[in-house]
Amino acid sequence: LAFSDGPKSDGRPQLLPRPVALSLFALVVNKDAGVQDLSLKQIRSIYAGKITNWSQVKGNNVPIHLVSRNPGSGTRTTPERQVLDNKPLLAVTANDCTALDVNKPGRCEVSDTETLLNTVASTPGALGHSEVGAATAHDDVQQIRIDGYPATLEGADEGAYPYWQTEYAYTYGEPPANSLAAGFLRYLANEVGKDIIRSHGDRPCAELAKPLLCRPS
Repeated sequence: LAFSDGPKSDGRPQLLPRPVALSLFALVVNKDAGVQDLSLKQIRSIYAGKITNWSQVKGNNVPIHLVSRNPGSGTRTTPERQVLDNKPLLAVTANDCTALDVNKPGRCEVSDTETLLNTVASTPGALGHSEVGAATAHDDVQQIRIDGYPATLEGADEGAYPYWQTEYAYTYGEPPANSLAAGFLRYLANEVGKDIIRSHGDRPCAELAKPLLCRPS
Protein backbone atom coordinates (compact mmCIF):
# COMPACT_ATOMS: atom_id res chain seq x y z
CA LEU A 1 0.00 0.00 0.00
CA ALA A 2 1.44 3.35 -1.07
CA PHE A 3 0.13 6.91 -1.17
CA SER A 4 0.91 9.53 -3.80
CA ASP A 5 -0.32 12.94 -4.91
CA GLY A 6 -1.88 12.69 -8.35
CA PRO A 7 -2.40 9.88 -10.85
CA LYS A 8 0.22 7.25 -11.53
CA SER A 9 2.43 7.35 -14.59
CA ASP A 10 1.76 5.07 -17.56
CA GLY A 11 3.12 1.54 -17.77
CA ARG A 12 2.05 0.26 -14.35
CA PRO A 13 -1.25 -1.54 -14.94
CA GLN A 14 -0.92 -3.67 -11.78
CA LEU A 15 -1.16 -0.60 -9.54
CA LEU A 16 -4.79 0.03 -8.60
CA PRO A 17 -5.56 3.64 -7.60
CA ARG A 18 -8.15 4.58 -4.99
CA PRO A 19 -8.86 8.29 -4.47
CA VAL A 20 -8.70 9.05 -0.75
CA ALA A 21 -8.62 12.80 -0.25
CA LEU A 22 -8.33 16.20 -1.87
CA SER A 23 -4.99 17.66 -0.82
CA LEU A 24 -4.42 21.39 -0.75
CA PHE A 25 -0.96 22.83 -1.32
CA ALA A 26 0.50 26.27 -0.76
CA LEU A 27 3.42 28.36 -1.90
CA VAL A 28 5.43 29.45 1.12
CA VAL A 29 7.86 32.34 1.37
CA ASN A 30 10.44 33.62 3.81
CA LYS A 31 8.90 36.51 5.72
CA ASP A 32 11.77 38.82 4.73
CA ALA A 33 10.35 38.86 1.19
CA GLY A 34 7.51 41.15 2.24
CA VAL A 35 5.01 39.45 -0.07
CA GLN A 36 1.71 37.75 0.75
CA ASP A 37 -0.08 37.65 -2.61
CA LEU A 38 1.09 36.76 -6.13
CA SER A 39 -0.74 36.40 -9.41
CA LEU A 40 -0.45 33.19 -11.38
CA LYS A 41 1.43 35.14 -14.06
CA GLN A 42 3.93 36.45 -11.50
CA ILE A 43 4.49 32.96 -10.07
CA ARG A 44 5.23 31.54 -13.50
CA SER A 45 7.62 34.40 -14.23
CA ILE A 46 9.44 33.79 -10.94
CA TYR A 47 9.92 30.08 -11.60
CA ALA A 48 11.04 30.84 -15.15
CA GLY A 49 13.73 33.21 -13.85
CA LYS A 50 12.14 36.33 -15.36
CA ILE A 51 11.42 37.88 -11.95
CA THR A 52 14.46 37.59 -9.69
CA ASN A 53 13.90 40.08 -6.87
CA TRP A 54 10.89 40.51 -4.59
CA SER A 55 10.95 44.26 -5.23
CA GLN A 56 9.69 43.48 -8.75
CA VAL A 57 6.39 42.28 -7.24
CA LYS A 58 6.03 45.04 -4.60
CA GLY A 59 8.05 43.20 -1.97
CA ASN A 60 11.34 43.98 -0.29
CA ASN A 61 14.65 44.37 -2.12
CA VAL A 62 15.69 40.74 -1.63
CA PRO A 63 16.85 38.25 -4.32
CA ILE A 64 14.48 35.33 -4.87
CA HIS A 65 15.77 31.88 -3.91
CA LEU A 66 13.63 28.99 -5.14
CA VAL A 67 13.58 25.89 -2.95
CA SER A 68 12.08 22.87 -4.75
CA ARG A 69 11.55 19.21 -4.00
CA ASN A 70 13.63 16.67 -5.90
CA PRO A 71 12.35 15.44 -9.31
CA GLY A 72 9.66 12.77 -9.00
CA SER A 73 8.14 14.16 -5.81
CA GLY A 74 4.36 14.50 -5.91
CA THR A 75 4.70 17.77 -4.03
CA ARG A 76 6.83 19.05 -6.92
CA THR A 77 4.83 17.49 -9.76
CA THR A 78 1.59 19.08 -8.54
CA PRO A 79 2.70 22.73 -8.84
CA GLU A 80 4.40 21.99 -12.15
CA ARG A 81 1.07 20.76 -13.52
CA GLN A 82 -1.48 22.88 -11.67
CA VAL A 83 0.37 26.19 -11.27
CA LEU A 84 3.32 26.37 -13.65
CA ASP A 85 1.57 24.89 -16.70
CA ASN A 86 4.36 22.28 -17.09
CA LYS A 87 6.87 24.97 -18.02
CA PRO A 88 10.55 24.17 -17.23
CA LEU A 89 11.95 25.48 -13.95
CA LEU A 90 14.92 27.77 -13.53
CA ALA A 91 18.08 25.64 -13.51
CA VAL A 92 19.52 24.54 -10.16
CA THR A 93 22.32 26.90 -9.10
CA ALA A 94 23.41 25.15 -5.89
CA ASN A 95 23.50 21.43 -5.12
CA ASP A 96 23.21 22.24 -1.42
CA CYS A 97 20.72 24.89 -0.32
CA THR A 98 23.14 26.14 2.32
CA ALA A 99 25.48 27.08 -0.55
CA LEU A 100 23.01 29.53 -2.14
CA ASP A 101 24.50 32.99 -2.60
CA VAL A 102 22.20 35.22 -0.52
CA ASN A 103 23.08 38.18 -2.74
CA LYS A 104 22.00 36.53 -5.99
CA PRO A 105 18.84 34.72 -7.17
CA GLY A 106 19.09 30.95 -7.43
CA ARG A 107 17.43 27.57 -6.98
CA CYS A 108 18.17 24.44 -4.97
CA GLU A 109 16.40 21.14 -4.31
CA VAL A 110 15.67 19.17 -1.13
CA SER A 111 14.41 15.66 -0.46
CA ASP A 112 11.49 16.21 1.94
CA THR A 113 8.88 18.75 2.98
CA GLU A 114 10.23 19.42 6.47
CA THR A 115 13.66 20.29 5.08
CA LEU A 116 12.03 22.53 2.47
CA LEU A 117 10.05 24.45 5.09
CA ASN A 118 13.08 24.84 7.34
CA THR A 119 15.16 26.04 4.38
CA VAL A 120 12.54 28.59 3.33
CA ALA A 121 12.29 29.83 6.92
CA SER A 122 16.04 30.29 7.26
CA THR A 123 16.92 31.62 3.78
CA PRO A 124 16.20 35.30 3.03
CA GLY A 125 14.00 35.64 -0.05
CA ALA A 126 13.26 31.91 -0.29
CA LEU A 127 10.12 30.60 -1.99
CA GLY A 128 8.96 26.98 -1.85
CA HIS A 129 5.88 24.76 -1.88
CA SER A 130 4.28 22.44 0.64
CA GLU A 131 1.14 20.64 1.72
CA VAL A 132 -1.09 23.12 3.51
CA GLY A 133 -1.18 21.09 6.73
CA ALA A 134 2.61 21.09 7.02
CA ALA A 135 2.87 24.76 6.05
CA THR A 136 0.24 25.82 8.57
CA ALA A 137 2.13 24.04 11.35
CA HIS A 138 5.32 25.94 10.47
CA ASP A 139 5.00 29.44 11.96
CA ASP A 140 8.21 30.76 10.41
CA VAL A 141 6.97 30.83 6.80
CA GLN A 142 4.31 32.93 5.07
CA GLN A 143 1.71 31.21 2.89
CA ILE A 144 1.08 33.00 -0.40
CA ARG A 145 -2.36 33.82 -1.73
CA ILE A 146 -2.71 33.13 -5.46
CA ASP A 147 -4.62 35.88 -7.27
CA GLY A 148 -6.04 36.91 -3.91
CA TYR A 149 -7.21 33.44 -2.89
CA PRO A 150 -5.75 31.62 0.12
CA ALA A 151 -5.34 27.85 0.14
CA THR A 152 -8.84 26.76 1.13
CA LEU A 153 -11.18 24.04 -0.05
CA GLU A 154 -13.74 26.73 -0.81
CA GLY A 155 -11.31 28.46 -3.15
CA ALA A 156 -10.51 25.17 -4.89
CA ASP A 157 -14.22 24.32 -5.06
CA GLU A 158 -14.95 27.62 -6.81
CA GLY A 159 -12.17 26.97 -9.31
CA ALA A 160 -10.33 30.06 -8.08
CA TYR A 161 -7.48 28.40 -6.16
CA PRO A 162 -5.45 26.19 -8.53
CA TYR A 163 -2.98 24.44 -6.24
CA TRP A 164 -4.55 21.14 -5.19
CA GLN A 165 -4.31 17.47 -6.10
CA THR A 166 -6.03 14.15 -5.47
CA GLU A 167 -4.31 11.90 -2.95
CA TYR A 168 -4.42 8.27 -4.10
CA ALA A 169 -3.85 5.02 -2.26
CA TYR A 170 -2.22 2.44 -4.54
CA THR A 171 -2.23 -1.33 -4.14
CA TYR A 172 -0.53 -3.97 -6.25
CA GLY A 173 -3.67 -5.67 -7.51
CA GLU A 174 -6.72 -6.13 -5.32
CA PRO A 175 -5.70 -6.69 -1.67
CA PRO A 176 -7.29 -9.70 0.10
CA ALA A 177 -10.27 -8.66 2.22
CA ASN A 178 -8.56 -9.85 5.42
CA SER A 179 -5.23 -8.15 4.68
CA LEU A 180 -3.77 -5.21 6.60
CA ALA A 181 -3.89 -3.10 3.43
CA ALA A 182 -7.61 -3.69 2.95
CA GLY A 183 -8.26 -3.03 6.63
CA PHE A 184 -6.36 0.25 6.52
CA LEU A 185 -8.30 1.40 3.45
CA ARG A 186 -11.55 0.68 5.29
CA TYR A 187 -10.23 2.60 8.29
CA LEU A 188 -9.59 5.68 6.15
CA ALA A 189 -13.21 5.54 4.99
CA ASN A 190 -14.73 5.49 8.50
CA GLU A 191 -15.31 8.56 10.66
CA VAL A 192 -12.09 8.22 12.67
CA GLY A 193 -10.04 7.96 9.48
CA LYS A 194 -11.85 10.95 7.97
CA ASP A 195 -11.12 13.00 11.09
CA ILE A 196 -7.41 12.23 10.71
CA ILE A 197 -7.49 13.26 7.04
CA ARG A 198 -9.16 16.56 7.97
CA SER A 199 -6.64 17.19 10.75
CA HIS A 200 -3.91 17.36 8.09
CA GLY A 201 -5.74 20.03 6.10
CA ASP A 202 -7.15 17.64 3.48
CA ARG A 203 -10.75 16.73 2.69
CA PRO A 204 -12.03 13.13 2.37
CA CYS A 205 -13.18 12.37 -1.15
CA ALA A 206 -16.58 11.20 0.14
CA GLU A 207 -17.35 14.77 1.24
CA LEU A 208 -16.70 16.40 -2.12
CA ALA A 209 -19.23 17.29 -4.78
CA LYS A 210 -17.66 14.70 -7.12
CA PRO A 211 -16.49 11.95 -4.76
CA LEU A 212 -15.79 9.30 -7.40
CA LEU A 213 -13.45 11.65 -9.24
CA CYS A 214 -12.32 13.33 -6.01
CA ARG A 215 -12.62 16.72 -7.64
CA PRO A 216 -14.17 19.99 -6.46
CA SER A 217 -17.46 21.00 -8.03
